[in-house]
Amino acid sequence: MTALATEPTATQADVLQADDRRFDAMRKGDWAALDAALADDPDLRALHGPARVERPSTSATSRAGKPHYRGIAPRDRKARVHGNIGLVNGVSEMHVRRDGKEQRFTVRYLAVYAKAGDNWRMIAWQSTKVPDA
Repeated sequence: MTALATEPTATQADVLQADDRRFDAMRKGDWAALDAALADDPDLRALHGPARVERPSTSATSRAGKPHYRGIAPRDRKARVHGNIGLVNGVSEMHVRRDGKEQRFTVRYLAVYAKAGDNWRMIAWQSTKVPDA
């Protein structure tokens, strides 16, 4: 039996929109929007393959130009919601300028959002670079 694709629920769509807003803020260098997209949690962390843990790109790191996101194209995303927690699994094409070098790569990612008032804010990020074909 083949599963039918379904449209996301309104709440799942809200989580996907939060994911879009965060990526857009990173790409545009919109520091206020980026700060608004991230939780006010000192323990907020991002895990990148291979096992590098750091704070996600905040306005402070992005303002310093480390890294500068030139293009972000998420795709193949699925959102799930459990109470006030939203999970987004997806793939994203990334175009980054870091330390004077252009880099293009693909990541598989998990972004975790928590509902804060009327807003979904990222509380965790994990990504793994997809090996080149």
